[in-house]
Amino acid sequence: MTDLWYVLLLLVITLFLIEYLRRRLTVGGYRDKYVLVTGCDSGFGQRLATRLDNLGFKVFAGCLTVDGRHYLSKSCSKNVVPFLLDVRSNESIQSALDLVKQNLPKDIGLVINAGIVGNMAVSELCSKRDYLACFDVNLFGLIEMTRIFLPLLRRSKGRVVNTSSLLARLAIFAPVYTLSKCGVEVYSDFVRREMYSKGVQVSIIEPGAFKTPIFNYDTMTKAVQQAYDSASEEVQSLYSGFVSKYRQMMEGLGKSPNIDLVVDAYIHALTSRFPKARYSPSHDSSLLNIPLSYLPTWYTDWLKQY
Repeated sequence: MTDLWYVLLLLVITLFLIEYLRRRLTVGGYRDKYVLVTGCDSGFGQRLATRLDNLGFKVFAGCLTVDGRHYLSKSCSKNVVPFLLDVRSNESIQSALDLVKQNLPKDIGLVINAGIVGNMAVSELCSKRDYLACFDVNLFGLIEMTRIFLPLLRRSKGRVVNTSSLLARLAIFAPVYTLSKCGVEVYSDFVRREMYSKGVQVSIIEPGAFKTPIFNYDTMTKAVQQAYDSASEEVQSLYSGFVSKYRQMMEGLGKSPNIDLVVDAYIHALTSRFPKARYSPSHDSSLLNIPLSYLPTWYTDWLKQY
């Protein structure tokens, strides 16, 4: 029996070693590769566009604002082409496809990073309009970007890297935002399996809490307060202390300033010969939410009660 345990241990170590070595193999030839990145006005998208530029990639950087486009035009080389992109608009997405086709890329990657947080109150304080506004960017925009670019991605055997969230692993907070990111996870799994035999690889990035402009806590708290103020007296009575608890939680939330942890995951998904299906580039994800998701349901229900 002892010998059997040694054999099993050796097998596990060997498998982990093989997996580690596989992940370190890269595709190379970055100067011949193109990547389209959405949400490049700030945060992860802006940093990723800059890092890819430094590596020699040709980058189409989709920005929602003129200021975002102007910043990248000034700070990056001519290999970065900033352009205006609103993922809520099919016409804007089609224009992005036309722009890419004009450059006849032989190898193209698509990073869908554009997103909003929306109303982060409890579900009873969230309206259908809140869900639609958040889904329009985080999920429906991502779906349309992927769908419209898939023919080009198939021809070049390209890559899709979609941005989800650690919250998609465990539904404990912000139902509007979390549901949109759960949709990203499921949709990405479908596309990865549908494209498995067609050479298109699909990865999901699940960031935790990072210091980026998307998480403007004054704006987020104001939205929660407005949702509370618009509720009925009965609902307000039920959640009388929620806004103050929310504010305290936001102030105490450990937000990592090292956004390169996330950008490194994007780059690995684009450059590795064997990219992962999922990346969880944050300590709160790997050390908290993912382990909690495997615990008995009654415990997480009790732990995360409102």
